[in-house]
Amino acid sequence: MKLCIVGIGGAGGKITQEFLGNVDLDFQLLSRITEAKYVSPGMIQGIWLEADKNDAKNIQHFFGDLNDGCYPCFYIPHDAVTDGCEVHRIVREKYGYDVKKQGFVRDAQYLKAIFEIFDTDEQIQDTVNRTMIKEMVESKGGASNGNGPTSIQAPNPIFDSAWNVIRDFTTLGKGECDGILFIVSFGGGTGTGFINPIINHIRNEGKADYPVFVLGVLTELGDFADKAQFSKEGRRNLAAISALYDLLTKGSGANGVIIVDNEILLKNFGKDFASANRFIHKIMQPIVAARDYPDEIPPSQAIAQHSSGGLRRPPIYVPLYASMPRSKNPEEALIKKALSEEGRLFGCTPEKSDFAMVFCRGFIDSEKIREALSKETGIAALNIWPMRKMGEGENEILILLRNPYGDDPKAYLKENTLENRFCKVITLALQYISQRPEDLFYEGKEKIKEKSGKDGKADQVRLTEQSKQALKTFFFGPDGSGKTSGFVFELKEARKRLRDGEKPFFINPLRIFQKEVVVSADTKKSHERAKSDEEIASMVDARINEKLMEMGLIKKT
Repeated sequence: MKLCIVGIGGAGGKITQEFLGNVDLDFQLLSRITEAKYVSPGMIQGIWLEADKNDAKNIQHFFGDLNDGCYPCFYIPHDAVTDGCEVHRIVREKYGYDVKKQGFVRDAQYLKAIFEIFDTDEQIQDTVNRTMIKEMVESKGGASNGNGPTSIQAPNPIFDSAWNVIRDFTTLGKGECDGILFIVSFGGGTGTGFINPIINHIRNEGKADYPVFVLGVLTELGDFADKAQFSKEGRRNLAAISALYDLLTKGSGANGVIIVDNEILLKNFGKDFASANRFIHKIMQPIVAARDYPDEIPPSQAIAQHSSGGLRRPPIYVPLYASMPRSKNPEEALIKKALSEEGRLFGCTPEKSDFAMVFCRGFIDSEKIREALSKETGIAALNIWPMRKMGEGENEILILLRNPYGDDPKAYLKENTLENRFCKVITLALQYISQRPEDLFYEGKEKIKEKSGKDGKADQVRLTEQSKQALKTFFFGPDGSGKTSGFVFELKEARKRLRDGEKPFFINPLRIFQKEVVVSADTKKSHERAKSDEEIASMVDARINEKLMEMGLIKKT
């Protein structure tokens, strides 16, 4: 499986940079001058999707602009909507959302709302269609003769353009990558909003078995806030749990969400984020590195089918990693080291896992790996799938445990369990919603400063009443209480499931803007006929009963 690495947002871009480093020439300008081929370790390819153009163009210097023909490159999907165009204007006036606001609103619901607006609003869909037809006509240098298509399947410009640039790296387009790995920060804000819309494209193309994974770093607890996120603990936890909720309830979504705990990274690396990013790259080498064992190249479709097979929703995968010097019979020692506290990158209960993928590098025996892991965890040997690659000095192992939690009502009270960690994040998110409800509608005390504003004044989102009502219903349900429905209710129910030892704990997908149910004329007539038939039958039954009572055959009730 050759993965396309797609970094999203600030943290995703920094980690992606580690995957795409040039093995031939580190100095990119020299590479371009000499026309040297850019080759990353393992021939990995990828791209960085960013919302903040200033960060992409002026702060980092690794990625070049895709529009300038650079590689490795960044892409700003918001540029697909022209500033001040009709679509831009209508969305802002009707909903209050600014689709050109790049990187300044760090909120997990912001991109979700924009996607759903394009997905549900027929006026905006028609406007996008007309714009596309006009551009198609102009590109051909002629005018429409009226015989062309009057309708095009309504796209979502921002998200469609993001998919278009990724597609060319994959076997679904012109490229060689037969899988995608998204890299994001759970807690960074807008990053994860791109993933489900892009997966929609893949699944709608009939590629249910095309592997798509998400590697995400869960924000740390405590008051320390990553300066790049401009966000405090409560807001980061709400963003994190919102992002995970969306990903884990998408029925035809990712084949797995690999989750790393930033608490563990901070414990091991402190504030040395560069070293933490290099470590994340290192632990993924058994998956992404080239040089599979001869005759052991697993088809990417098989990986996709095994990863989420038998489940209705995307699973959580907890990574466990270990590396050791070359030795004879290293399998048992590698497994034990990976299962130890040192090897775990997220708290979990390994024996609760229902399936494990084991990626190895070095001289390692697959059957011994299966036997050792089954012995240590109790996972059935048939549910352990080892895959091997040739190593480069040490023996390495990356175990991905699927859904390693549940069946223990007291696990949420124990440190270093998945239940305990998620309960904490949910509780902090609910506290933030309760204490700062005005922030949900972008009307809180925190000002979001427009970096490119000429007057230097704070620029805030001004949602319309329609959007405010939609968000209120999303968070608190139709009655506004959050006691029977809405995101607040679902989070409380998820926390209860975690405390009861149930899995999965996120169940019901939620939308901010609902799709209208269109009832055809034939359906309406059918319903009217059914209603008419029911009324006639009721009248006949009543008349028969009257006659029977008159004849004394039945008593009045």
